[in-house]
Amino acid sequence: MRRVSAGRLGSSVAALGIAAGAVLSGPLAGPAFATDNVCEGVEPTTTGGDAAGDSLPFDALGIRRAQEVVDRFAPQDRPVGVAVLDSGVYGDVGGDGPIPIVARYDVTKDPDPPHYYHGTAVAGLIAGRDRSRTKPVGFAPHARIIDVRVYDTDKDGVDENSAAVSADALAKGLEWVARNADTYNIKVANVSLALHDVDAVEEAVQRVRKAHVIVVASTGNRPVDDSDEFAGEFASADEIKSPLVEDAATHIFPAGYDDVIAVNSTDGGAEGSSLVGVVLKNSQTDVAVPTAGGISYGLNGDACTVGGVATSWAAAEVSGILALLCERYPDDTAQQTMARLVDTANGLTDDPTPLTGAGVVQPYEALTRPLEPKKNGDVEQATTQESGDETKATAPDPEPDLLASVRDDAVWWGLIGGGTLVVALLLRPVLARRRP
Repeated sequence: MRRVSAGRLGSSVAALGIAAGAVLSGPLAGPAFATDNVCEGVEPTTTGGDAAGDSLPFDALGIRRAQEVVDRFAPQDRPVGVAVLDSGVYGDVGGDGPIPIVARYDVTKDPDPPHYYHGTAVAGLIAGRDRSRTKPVGFAPHARIIDVRVYDTDKDGVDENSAAVSADALAKGLEWVARNADTYNIKVANVSLALHDVDAVEEAVQRVRKAHVIVVASTGNRPVDDSDEFAGEFASADEIKSPLVEDAATHIFPAGYDDVIAVNSTDGGAEGSSLVGVVLKNSQTDVAVPTAGGISYGLNGDACTVGGVATSWAAAEVSGILALLCERYPDDTAQQTMARLVDTANGLTDDPTPLTGAGVVQPYEALTRPLEPKKNGDVEQATTQESGDETKATAPDPEPDLLASVRDDAVWWGLIGGGTLVVALLLRPVLARRRP
């Protein structure tokens, strides 16, 4: 939500540079996650069943505990809608598949669009139904997905790795979300995409925000090779020379626009990994979450692993957490909901970092800490009195002493009596010598 003014870069098309899950530059330590059923390799005809294990980010963030808070206190009279502006979500609208889709809008109007794994994986992380009580998938399984397809399929032979998202298509998708927010109770719009700065997209983002919808976007993965749209702007993992001075804030959008929750990914403490070799440093980062070993659904309806560190998956997870907050606090404004998310992260809102922003999200804290953000999202912070303040602290007035006068009289009579005795003792020798 912290923003700087960004220069106009004028590009009308951007490659899906942060769409595919990036591979860690080193091996993961700790609990292993399944690698034989990665979502990227799953097709509608893939067979072999559910080979995915537990969702590591789900467990690390304590999502089940957070869900239980929502289940206890939040009535599900009208499910929260989450718009996924992406490659499309595989499944039937209103069907009983693993991802609850309630509406679909295809910007390209393609009667037979190709199926890509990315949008399906994003939607599954947000609201995929549990495989069982002990095998959860989506962070907010009571939410409902609105599938807004913005991939460009006008080119012959386009595939997911080379697919492009035009700024015009994304802007139209966002405008549709703004117009239909009330109809589908859309509270969150997830944009796990990276584009250059374009006026039409910025204007569309503002329309969505005016419709009281929270926009969540990825802060950017490091380019993998020269085919990436941002390859000329950021070094690849093998070419990093000075990552400390790197800042994607004025390059990656819509994460760089005002009032957008910009999300980065962490490595979850995995030893042997180099986080700056996978994601970009971005001073506009608001929060971060771990993503390695996350579980979603593939194009065949089976659970699959999204892979390693990637900001696409991070944005999806945060969209799910925001959906939980919207369920728990249905009367909050979008700004209040964002404040609960950011102000309860484990970092400092007044000292953010370009990799984690205000810190890693703490879902249970966000749902339970007794914050009272104002409708504009401001949260009052505890302050200390300045030394120059002329207001001085004073002691309280004493209680009335009913025996004070008696004690005062006793003191005076004691002094008089004592003084008389002293005089008598001093005069005694004199008087004794004068006796006849």
